Amino acid sequence: MKICVVDDESEVRVSIIQKLTALFPHVQVFNTEFGYEALKRIELIQPDLVFLDIRMPELDGLQILQRLHERYPAIHVVIISGYDDFEYARRALTHGATDFLLKPADRGELSDIVLKVKSMMEQRFLKELDQLLNIAPISHVSLDKVRTANVSLWFDEREWKQVELLDPAAQKSSSIPLHDILLTVLLDVDLEAIVFRAPVEHTDRGFREKKDFLPVLHSQIRMKKELLFFQKNDPDLPVSRSDRKDHAKQAVRHRQAIIHLARTGEVGELEAAMAKWSTCLKKISYEDLRKECAHLMAVLDEGLGKSDLIMVDEDTLYYWDEWVGRHHTWNDLIGRVHHMVLNGVKELKNLDQQEREAPQANGWFKQALQVIASSSDKNLSLEVVSEAVNVHPVTLSRMFKQQMGITFVRFLTRRRMQHASELLLNTSKKGNEISEDIGYADYAYFRSLFKKEFGCSPSEFRKKNGIMTAADETE
Repeated sequence: MKICVVDDESEVRVSIIQKLTALFPHVQVFNTEFGYEALKRIELIQPDLVFLDIRMPELDGLQILQRLHERYPAIHVVIISGYDDFEYARRALTHGATDFLLKPADRGELSDIVLKVKSMMEQRFLKELDQLLNIAPISHVSLDKVRTANVSLWFDEREWKQVELLDPAAQKSSSIPLHDILLTVLLDVDLEAIVFRAPVEHTDRGFREKKDFLPVLHSQIRMKKELLFFQKNDPDLPVSRSDRKDHAKQAVRHRQAIIHLARTGEVGELEAAMAKWSTCLKKISYEDLRKECAHLMAVLDEGLGKSDLIMVDEDTLYYWDEWVGRHHTWNDLIGRVHHMVLNGVKELKNLDQQEREAPQANGWFKQALQVIASSSDKNLSLEVVSEAVNVHPVTLSRMFKQQMGITFVRFLTRRRMQHASELLLNTSKKGNEISEDIGYADYAYFRSLFKKEFGCSPSEFRKKNGIMTAADETE
């Protein structure tokens, strides 16, 4: 936080500065004298708070206040006055002053005002960050996980801020002075982001303007996850962007071959195609890898039916992308994908031979529906339910298509949307809170699913049912 003290009496300025410095050691307090010189220094410093004397030569307090209000409306101004100037000070409040103090300034009053302004700044910062997150949400980044320090850095877009991702137990953050830290945000139990003032520009890791913060944070998260996923120093990772694009194209071709072989049930050739596909995956970006795996698993989730045309909807892709993201290393993910695909195809071949014995399957399928109905797990998955009824996930997926006419994922999505509608009608929770409760970290995506299911947004749904609340932030 930056504070300027303006008064034509040097003793008064020094007294206030000493009191503020003693009360708030981490705050920058500037002696900005008075008159035109004060105005020039304030414009250079662009403080968060100005203590401003009301009666001064050259420019009085009201004149400076008016100019600051016109040019820098975000600056908080507190008028300092004597008893005889009370009416003058009252007029200043009507012209945008935050508060006023009677001379001599008391330590307690100074402390109350600084804390009040600090709280106002933090609220404004959180509001602005919330608006940015509504426009460009990042999974697992929410306001309740943000811890602010010196939000003054946010409002000064001349300052260079750097983003670093750390283990929450790391000592890095403690080595940075508190007044140089803008915020920390807990991304998950093993990862924390810290944003701090940096003397040197790192264009790939930093920003000046507010609008650039989330893109930089998202980029850093993506790179960190990729390093962790591939066990940091993987020699198979190409540096060239064009190489990655070539391998991504090859991966698509191998995926198409896998789908064809999975449908025909040629397990031997399928294993070879899976090996080639896996080799390509290790040489593309983590984001492209997630998309590739999610697409393959989404097709498998459709049951690999006899139709030549396989349509994969957005819900299913989102579900499997989240599934991929829960595997934190390459070995963990690729082992699970191979198991799901190869064993799944074998199970489907067996299932095709037993389809006439469907009554035998009714028992475990009804049990699967009961597991879903009774579960309060917001991360309930196809694997969890199939394990509970002791069948392969692909078998359960095929049975859902046959018995319910929709995929497991679509069935689960409809159930979650129904649960969301009940929460909207029976609780006062905000839309983003309900989104988190039912398993969607991305509120914008939840809102689009809800609108597709009910034909209106969550806030419109409440209004239609006679519940008046504030509109969704994105509306």
